[in-house]
Amino acid sequence: MSITMSIGLAAPAMAIERYDTRSRSCQEVQALLARDRQAILRYPSRDGRATVYDRYVINPAQCGPGLYGVRVSIPAANGKCPVVNCHSLSDFAP
Repeated sequence: MSITMSIGLAAPAMAIERYDTRSRSCQEVQALLARDRQAILRYPSRDGRATVYDRYVINPAQCGPGLYGVRVSIPAANGKCPVVNCHSLSDFAP
């Protein structure tokens, strides 16, 4: 009788940081993304009644398998800030 053991090694999960863009300049937001490669960015909705948040990355290559990057602008303390938001490739499926 043969006994086979397998040992699984788990890599430490990388926590994704969360930032409020209302108190940061666009340059600060882009520096955070350059440093962390990704972040959850929060900002007020267009009508100001809700907080909007999503995952943003430094470039489209950071999105990962099954995702594509879209360049968007989000509000920052000093105006609009260009960043990359990831979307599912299934968005294209009928």
